[in-house]
Amino acid sequence: MPTIQFIYPGFLLASLVMAIPIIIHLLFRQRARKVPIGSIRFLVPVVKEHRRRRKVKQWLLLALRMLGMLFLTFLFCRPYLNRSELLGLQQEVILLIDKSVSMQAVDSRGDSSMAQAIERSKKELARLDDNAIVHLATFDSTGIEELPVEKLPLITPTQAATDYGLAFSWATDIFAASKRASKKIILLTDLQQSGLQRTAIKPLPRGVELVLHELGDPLARNITIESADATQTEIRPQGQIKIRVNLRNHSPLVVRDLIVRCDVDHETTKDHYTQELATEIPVLGRTTLEFSLPIQTDGLYKGKVSIDTDDALRIDDTRWIAFEARRPDRVLLVDGQEGRSVYANETYYLETALRLQMTEFDGPVRSFEPERIAWESGKGFPRLDGYRAVVLANVRQLTEQDAQRMESYLRDGGSLLVFAGDQVRPESLKEFERAGLLPGILRQSAISGRFRIARWDNEHPALECFNDPQQGDLRRIDIRKLLPLESLAPNATSLLSTTDNTIAAELQFGKGRSVYIGFSADRDWTTLPQSPMYVPLMRQMLAYLTHQLSERSAVTSETISKKGQSAGIVPKADKPGEWLVANIDPRESELRRIQADEMVKITGAESIESADRATALEAIEIPADATRPDELWTIVAWLLFAILAAELLLSGRIHA
Repeated sequence: MPTIQFIYPGFLLASLVMAIPIIIHLLFRQRARKVPIGSIRFLVPVVKEHRRRRKVKQWLLLALRMLGMLFLTFLFCRPYLNRSELLGLQQEVILLIDKSVSMQAVDSRGDSSMAQAIERSKKELARLDDNAIVHLATFDSTGIEELPVEKLPLITPTQAATDYGLAFSWATDIFAASKRASKKIILLTDLQQSGLQRTAIKPLPRGVELVLHELGDPLARNITIESADATQTEIRPQGQIKIRVNLRNHSPLVVRDLIVRCDVDHETTKDHYTQELATEIPVLGRTTLEFSLPIQTDGLYKGKVSIDTDDALRIDDTRWIAFEARRPDRVLLVDGQEGRSVYANETYYLETALRLQMTEFDGPVRSFEPERIAWESGKGFPRLDGYRAVVLANVRQLTEQDAQRMESYLRDGGSLLVFAGDQVRPESLKEFERAGLLPGILRQSAISGRFRIARWDNEHPALECFNDPQQGDLRRIDIRKLLPLESLAPNATSLLSTTDNTIAAELQFGKGRSVYIGFSADRDWTTLPQSPMYVPLMRQMLAYLTHQLSERSAVTSETISKKGQSAGIVPKADKPGEWLVANIDPRESELRRIQADEMVKITGAESIESADRATALEAIEIPADATRPDELWTIVAWLLFAILAAELLLSGRIHA
C-alpha cells in the first residue's frame, strides 16, 4: 500500500509547538471568585448549562489550534505519497557480478574487488521493493550462472577471463521475455578493458537502464608472468634445456631487482632443477628471460615459474609449465659417393637441412641427429638398432647380407629412404627388390630431360603442407635426370609423379616404412637443393619416417576456458599418459579500465549512471523551490486553511 513520507522529516520536531495552546490555556484561563447573590439564585441552572457548552467549545477550539500547529509543521516537512511498492510491480532488475580472475585483485586497503562487489550488491538489493523481480547472476568467459539472492555472500572469483558480451547477451534474453515497464541492469565489475575482446557486445534493448559499480583501484600495481615456454627440449651432450619467460609490468613504477624463479621436476625420478634470475622491468614495459637447466635425462618434466611481489593480483605471479625432454632422433646417412670436400659429399645438403633447429608449419620442433658414413662395398651397415631412419644416397652396391639386415631393421619399426644417383642401377638394388624392401621395380636406366612434378599425394603427412602455395610449389622443381619406378608393388603408394613417370613411392614393410626417390640427394640431377622447398621437404619426410609427425605430445597447454577449471598441471582423464597445463589468460593481468562513455556507446544503454555518482546525489538536499510530482503540500495547505477558518469562527462565538 502507498505510504506518506516526508522530504524534510526533521521538521517533525516542530510539532512540539502543539503544546503552546495548552500552556496558554493553563496560564491565562480566568479564575472567578465566588460571590453569593441571593437575587440571581434562579439563574444558576442556566449559567451551569451555558458553562458546559462553553467548555465543549473551548476544548474544540484548543483541538483546532493544536491541529493547525500540526498541519503547519506538516507543511514545512513537505509530505509526499510513496508509491514505491506500486512501482516495484513494474520493475525488473538484473544484478550482474563479474567473477573473473581479475576480481581477486586487492585495493590499497587490502579489500578484494569481489568483497566490494558483495557489499555493494547488498545495498542495491536493500533499495529495491519487495515486488520487484530480481535476477542475481555471476559471469566470466565460461558462461553465466544465475543464483538465488541468499547465496550472494558465497560468491567467489574463478580463474577464467572477463566477457562482457556474454553477460549482456544473457541479460538481453531475460528482458526479451519480460513484460515489466522498468528494466535495469546493475553491473558490478572492475571494468577491465580486456573483457571487450571476446564476445561482441550487441546494443541493449531500448528503455534498459544501466548502472555501473566500479570496483578496485583505478591504477592498480601489477606485475605478471605472461608466458613460460620450453624452447629447447633436446638433450645434447654440451647443451641445456631452455625455458623462455616473458614478464610484463602493468604498474606506473619501474620494477627493480625482481627475482624470477624456475622449478621443474622429473615425473619419474623426481630429480629437481631450479634457477633464479634477477631482472628489471620498465614502466608499462616487458622483459624476456631465458633459463638454462642442465637436464640430461629423458622424460616428462613438470614445474612452474614464479615471482614474489606484493602487487594487486597475486595469482598471475605463477605460470605452470610442463615439457618432454628427449634426445634427437638419430638418422644414419649413407653417402655412396664421397666428394673431395665436405661440400661435394652426396649427403651434404641433406645433413645440413637436418641439423637446423626450426619449427615447421606451426608444428612441433623437429629434432634430428644425423650421422654420416661413407659407403664402402663389402663393409655393410653398422648396428642399426639405435637409428630411427636410414638414408641411402647414391649407393653403388648392396649385398644379400645388407638386404637381410635391412629387412630385420624395417620389420622392427625402422624406416628407409633411398635416393637415386649416377651410381645407382637396377643391379645395385637387386637384393633389396628381391627382398621386397622397395616400393616397386626400377627402370633399367636413368632418363635425361627436363621434368617437373605434375602430381603429389596431397593427403600424405609429409606432403600435405605443400597444398598451401605459400609453403612452396612442388611443380616449380626442375629435374634434369630421373631413375623412375617402372611399376609399383601391390601395397605401395605413389608420392610424386611427372606426367608419365613415378618419381617417389612409399611401401609399408612390417612395422617400418620404405620410401624411394628417383632423383639424387644433391644438385647433380635436380635444382631442389637450391630451392627454399628443399629444407622443409626433407625435414617433413624424415619427420614422417621417424614417426615424429604421428607422435602426440604428452603435454597440451591452454588458457583456462572451462567452468570450474583452475591453473595447474593435471592428467587428461580420457588420454592416459597425457597431461594438460592450464594457466590464466595473460590479458586478465592487464587491469586497465573501460571509460564509462565508452561503455555507453558500446551497450547503447538508455541511461548510464555511476554508482558513486548516484550515492552522491542521494546526499544532496532537494532545493526549496523544487517540487515532487507526488507531493501532498497543496492538500495540507487547504486543510490548514480550513482549520484556521474554523478556529477563527469558533473563537469569535466563544468570546461573543
